[in-house]
Amino acid sequence: MPNMNPGLSLTRRLFYCALSAGLVLLSFPSFFEKTLTPVTAFFAWFALVPFFLALREAKPKTAAFLGFFFGFLQLGGILYWIAVLQAAEYLSGLGWAVLVFYLSLYFALFGWLYSFLINRLKISGVWIAPFVWLGLEYLRGSRPWGGFNWGEIGYSQAPYPVLLAFTTIAGVYGLTFLIVWFNVFLAKAIEPKVLLPNAHETGISGWPRWAYFALPLMVLFSVIVWGFYEVHSVFLKKSGTVALLQPSIDQTIKWSKSNETATYDKLEKLVGQAQLTHPDLIVWPETAAPDYLLLTPHVLERIRDIVVKSKTFNLVGCLDATRKTGAEVNYFNAAVHFSPNGQSLGVYHKRHLVPFGEFVPFQKYLTFLGPVVGNLGDFDSGDSYQKFQTATFSYSSMICYEVIFPDDARRALLTHADVLVNISNDAWFGWTASPYQHAMMAVVRSAEERKPLLRSANTGISLITDPLGNILNSTRLYEEQVLTGDVFVASGEPTLYARLGNWLPRLCLVVTFFLIIAALVKRKQKTMNVAAQPGIFLNLAKKEETDAS
Repeated sequence: MPNMNPGLSLTRRLFYCALSAGLVLLSFPSFFEKTLTPVTAFFAWFALVPFFLALREAKPKTAAFLGFFFGFLQLGGILYWIAVLQAAEYLSGLGWAVLVFYLSLYFALFGWLYSFLINRLKISGVWIAPFVWLGLEYLRGSRPWGGFNWGEIGYSQAPYPVLLAFTTIAGVYGLTFLIVWFNVFLAKAIEPKVLLPNAHETGISGWPRWAYFALPLMVLFSVIVWGFYEVHSVFLKKSGTVALLQPSIDQTIKWSKSNETATYDKLEKLVGQAQLTHPDLIVWPETAAPDYLLLTPHVLERIRDIVVKSKTFNLVGCLDATRKTGAEVNYFNAAVHFSPNGQSLGVYHKRHLVPFGEFVPFQKYLTFLGPVVGNLGDFDSGDSYQKFQTATFSYSSMICYEVIFPDDARRALLTHADVLVNISNDAWFGWTASPYQHAMMAVVRSAEERKPLLRSANTGISLITDPLGNILNSTRLYEEQVLTGDVFVASGEPTLYARLGNWLPRLCLVVTFFLIIAALVKRKQKTMNVAAQPGIFLNLAKKEETDAS
């Protein structure tokens, strides 16, 4: 295989990477289009084609650089809102750069492995790319450092419930696998000599070029047909009604003690409006009560009074604290479930915290980052998920950021709750695309588990979905509103993903591991075979003398 395709310069490769990054960016809500249903979401199905063309016959080091360049442009654009966070003040730009740099290393590693495995194993990238890509995405979104899978390409398909049906098999990871596999097949199909002159053919011998078009299109068509059947065959039953509060309180005044009375006056007014529809549950957004609710008697009495007047169950976002043996106190981002008579029936403590937002990893060594997270940046993690019961349905609650992690939602619903409730406060992100991206990721959780999603956000986006991921009703940003709607539950057994979890990305990690072992073994065998050839060193010496003359 040539070291570098003479028809494809480094400049051209970088252009292809930039083109791919732009197409991926447009597949998501972005600064170009802030909406839950971007009309360009389907770009994901061909967005990676230029990137795979750029990797064509690149050496591993070059491929790693191309992967990093692609990853930095792609994620830098999707996560642009981090650079303008007012809460982080002067460190927002630095935080954006460090995070995007770190995340781009996964794409650099993908580029290196993709090139290395193709070169060593001499097999087509169509059988390598989706496994390596998904394995690395799984690592990117996993602990121990909290993980961050924001911008995973499978999430771009949230506007299409027919495609979201595929997530019931392997979660959003299954959709990502399919998209990457589809893209690499298309890239293989459009490698004409006019685009890549003198290209070395590394595909599967005997396959005509049209087959690389036909196979992925047939698979995608089959997935769509199956998804259409699933969406229209699942029986949905109304289980109750809900009212979601969106008070739209600006972050700059939310935590001001001087504004406390006005905050609770507004919430009381919204609860009063919600009560007129006689819902089975009223959901308040994350930290709607900006106090340590259960430990502050005058605030607790005010909340109880509001709840009693509503005559229904309420989930109230707030803060909480508990004291362990001794003097140690644990602080939590919490949600309290109240009965219609104002009694606290249970508390959920957020389990998956935001790094550098709700806690500082290695804070002992990063004390200078304290001002970034402010006074609310030192929370502890909860130890279990909770199932709360209303008169007509049960639900499990997740707070803000943790809903972006598929396995976290799966574990929350292992409580056998009927409904997934997500409370959030996206006021931190202003008028950027972040609240839309966040809401889309939450919608995918609904489809994976085939459970309705009830999402109450302080400034938006609040929404209600059915168990198929269809958005039945939603709000706009910074819109003071009570969002009401019916709660539908699906018939049938739990989805395959709900039962088995992240089986596909773990399988991809195993496959990637064995591919690497096979490549290393093959390299070692090649070295041994060369060394074992009779007179090999004499022949090499003669060749060098001939070349010198």
